[in-house]
Amino acid sequence: MILPTHIAFIMDGNGRWAKERGLPRSKGHLAGINHIKKVVEICTRKGIPFITAYVWSTENWARPDKEVRHLMDSIVKFGPDMARELHAKGVKILHCGSRDGLAKEVLEVIDFATALTVNDGPHILNLAFNYGSRRELIDAVKKIVKLPIPPDKIDEQTIQNHLYTPNVPNVDLLVRPGGDKRLSNFLLWQCANSLLHFTSTYWPSLGEKDIIEALQAYSKSTER
Repeated sequence: MILPTHIAFIMDGNGRWAKERGLPRSKGHLAGINHIKKVVEICTRKGIPFITAYVWSTENWARPDKEVRHLMDSIVKFGPDMARELHAKGVKILHCGSRDGLAKEVLEVIDFATALTVNDGPHILNLAFNYGSRRELIDAVKKIVKLPIPPDKIDEQTIQNHLYTPNVPNVDLLVRPGGDKRLSNFLLWQCANSLLHFTSTYWPSLGEKDIIEALQAYSKSTER
């Protein structure tokens, strides 16, 4: 089987997963955060070096205040332990997103996780948190226009170098659980040539069987 170098996941279906179990949406989001560890374990065991998880988008701030507060509190409460667990397994954590608008306590968790795992690898978990692809491209343009470079010298590599995670390779396989077939403003530049794989399984239930199906679809498409 031909494996992708970089697999990305849109963590969709947390709220519906909770509703089907008679639980509040907050429990679904917590289950979704905890499930990142399981998915990382599966992907690293399969030999995939780069994994990106879409944890929180810039559009998610429009959700009810109570839901937002609970998710942020969960990041502060459980984020450090998750970082320690991944560090123990040699997984390097990157943050892909804007720091604007994030509370001091949340930023401290992000900085703790990235600093703790800075020398880990070869597997890398890229957390898209407070992320929006259009925002990323706008921020990249703002950096580029400040450079002493003629406009006709700006190329794809120039833009790539000024994205949130310039050293992460483009996405080979994008997996979206939850049943929707949308990109939701996620890694639009990096997914330009990705295989898109959709499944109705909700993110907290996404298991090895689902991931293997996605990998098989990628391998089949690559062999054509």
